[in-house]
Amino acid sequence: MSSVDRRPLQNTPASARIIATANNRFGAVLSSLFSFWSARATAIGSGMNVARRDAYSVILFNHAALTAIENDFTSTPDQLLDALLPYKADRGTNYTAALVHAQDLMKKHWCTERPPVIIFLSDGECGIADQTMQDLCRTSVQLGKALSFHSVSFGSDVYSQCLRRMVEIAQDAQNDVQAKARPAETLWRSFSSQAPTANTVKSTYNQALDTVQLSETFLRIAESLRKPRGALMHYTVSPE
Repeated sequence: MSSVDRRPLQNTPASARIIATANNRFGAVLSSLFSFWSARATAIGSGMNVARRDAYSVILFNHAALTAIENDFTSTPDQLLDALLPYKADRGTNYTAALVHAQDLMKKHWCTERPPVIIFLSDGECGIADQTMQDLCRTSVQLGKALSFHSVSFGSDVYSQCLRRMVEIAQDAQNDVQAKARPAETLWRSFSSQAPTANTVKSTYNQALDTVQLSETFLRIAESLRKPRGALMHYTVSPE
């Protein structure tokens, strides 16, 4: 993420602050996150006195994982960005550590009113066992809702195999819960707030070759989240 072949978006309210500390791929990610948070804030109330129901957590990882933002309900997009600006890109890619960390945070802050959503971004390559992703999805279902998982490959498609596989596992888990929740005699449950998949957004794989595409990807995910009542948001980003 320290490579300078991709840089933050220009001419945005946050551009100067980001460029001053992270004029590289990591800065491009911060630009996209800021756009995402701003889009979600607009969708919630467009300035009206409406409380935010999203809870944001951001996990940064290289060879290990750390929590940069945890279960935040109150910070503005500018405040969320400011919390990430002190971090710098580093080397190393450990998908397992990142997902295990995300699973722990999901369990710690689980709320039945907010469907869990993970946006997992990396520009590197790393192996990971299917079991790790299956455990994450199974834990989410056991807690009450299927996980909506969005992987984002920020770079060449040659590094995307594991990211694609993680989405396949998440989609299988979502489909399995949906199939079990909709027998003919209890079809009404699909319209109930208690149904595990009622507020779940379909998991997706996304590839972004440049900063503009990355921002568009995050905005597309933000748009897909407009219908659910709220989301337990976890961003897992490799600052490699």
